[in-house]
Amino acid sequence: MKKDGKYRFSLQFGADTEEQVNAGELLERLGNKKSSVIVMALNEYLSAHPELQNRDCKIEVKIASGYNQDRIEQMIRTMVEEKLAALQVLSGAEGASAEAIPDALEDDVAQMLDNLDLFQ
Repeated sequence: MKKDGKYRFSLQFGADTEEQVNAGELLERLGNKKSSVIVMALNEYLSAHPELQNRDCKIEVKIASGYNQDRIEQMIRTMVEEKLAALQVLSGAEGASAEAIPDALEDDVAQMLDNLDLFQ
């Protein structure tokens, strides 16, 4: 919005991807100098994409998920390794029920598989 000869905007975005975190951290470090960096970055982008300055240009924003197949697999591997390590500690503890460990593992795996729906 332009008011009193100045443009004023509010900017908010998540920290779901590495790109968002990098941008957010940079903006945090800039303090009160965010505006000049954003103006320079957008003008550099507009120089590379001059078609965006045409008022009739249709602007389409595509947001890619921060999760790809490799990242999901690595997250699952890490969770399974953590659960297995915890189960090894539990099985070594005195009084641990041998029947409780497979049930706990099965419940954890079922919960993990249910959570995979979030990535679709």
